[in-house]
Amino acid sequence: YGNCMLSSSKSQQLSGRGGRTDLKQEMRSTMNSIFRLTATLDHDIEHQTQRSYAIPALLQVLIALRFFACGTFHSVIANVFKVHKSTVCRTVHRVALALCRQIDKYLQFPSKDEEDAIAEHFFFYQFVNRKNFHSINVQLICDPDCKITNVTAEWPGSTHDARVLSESNIYRSFENGSHRGLLLGDSGYPCRSWLMTPFRNPVGDAQERYNTAQTKTRVIIERTLGQLKRRFHCLHGELRLEPARAGRVIIACVVLFNISKDLGVLMDDYTEPEGVVQPNHIVEDVTTEGHAIRDVLVQKNVS
Repeated sequence: YGNCMLSSSKSQQLSGRGGRTDLKQEMRSTMNSIFRLTATLDHDIEHQTQRSYAIPALLQVLIALRFFACGTFHSVIANVFKVHKSTVCRTVHRVALALCRQIDKYLQFPSKDEEDAIAEHFFFYQFVNRKNFHSINVQLICDPDCKITNVTAEWPGSTHDARVLSESNIYRSFENGSHRGLLLGDSGYPCRSWLMTPFRNPVGDAQERYNTAQTKTRVIIERTLGQLKRRFHCLHGELRLEPARAGRVIIACVVLFNISKDLGVLMDDYTEPEGVVQPNHIVEDVTTEGHAIRDVLVQKNVS
């Protein structure tokens, strides 16, 4: 069994009768961490005597790690280390039992003094969106001339579009009747008496025509967003700022965007969007008031 050894080369390989194996690939560990783990478990897994070819603690750790990493049959692990499969079975059990005894050392529920820091850390994870990168969910409303009339830039990227809307001032304004007219939104929003969304499963030509008209009109917000990002390239890439400051930068760019609209400053490098971007999440809408208004619009289109 002494034929197994750890190399100190950069590739950190395991040398043995079976050839060389990359530690990170086969053991899901590094050379230093394996040595440290062996030192931690040595008291529990080292045999008291060397009778009957007792396996040293380091080799026991290697056998167990290989099993934990690949989860294959004991016989396969036995072939790698040139031991009997019953030895693998006992070794894996012994190392697992020793690790379980370390639970109080490595699994500790946070104290009261640590809770605030942990909560803040979780808050930043909320900014990881469905594409697995950090972002802010920005809600924009625009007019037919691609001028932005409302912006919300404070919610984490993982937040549902419907939640951003329901917590915004514009939502409350429309709900209490401060505004007339209609907004258009994608299927990530609920259908309201003042917010028209597409039919998820249109039935008949009338609903199909409604969806087509709604989508063509909604392209304007995609055009507006494209113009905004082309004018201010900091919105294209990574804003290396904390979320609150990043949100203020986004709003500042929106203000500058509208100023440029008022001054008639055009950009030559803008290209039209190919189509409407699909929503991140489809909302399960259970209200009926908005549906009734939408049905009236469909019927008017038919007549």
